[in-house]
Amino acid sequence: MTTAGRGSSAPAAPRWMVVALFASLALNLIVAGATAGFVWRHGSGASDTAARNLPPNLLGYATTLPPARQEEINARTQEQRQHVRPLRRQLREAREEVVQVLVAEPFDKGRFEAAQARLLIADQKARDAVHLLFAALAAQMTPEERRGFVEWRQKRRPMRNPLDEPEKQASEQSR
Repeated sequence: MTTAGRGSSAPAAPRWMVVALFASLALNLIVAGATAGFVWRHGSGASDTAARNLPPNLLGYATTLPPARQEEINARTQEQRQHVRPLRRQLREAREEVVQVLVAEPFDKGRFEAAQARLLIADQKARDAVHLLFAALAAQMTPEERRGFVEWRQKRRPMRNPLDEPEKQASEQSR
């Protein structure tokens, strides 16, 4: 027995399947484009990935030095580091207090201003301690390490604001 042939072409796919296919293709292109954009924007160097997340200051740079050198510098700056920790904790607590006073009902302007004043004092104390820590770190670094910091920082923080570039200063453009 022979069965009747249906012809050489397959039946057309249902309309919903065609729409789903194009939607899937569009979604795949969006994901691929976002991934490529992220890799292009944030760099693909795996060795530099951890360093990119560090703040561009001496403390962040010190963590990129060889482990033996890090330990040596950490040991010599331990006193300053111990002084910074409680001040940073006080700063976080002062920030939390400001937020709590801000959202409290009814709003008390005097209490908010007092909390803001305490935050300002805590912030200044923490900044002063961090600056002393940076000075201690810099004093422990070799001249090569200090020059390396400048290069490291330039690579990590390219100028993003065109007004920061000397040739594009507003005062010079208006002439």
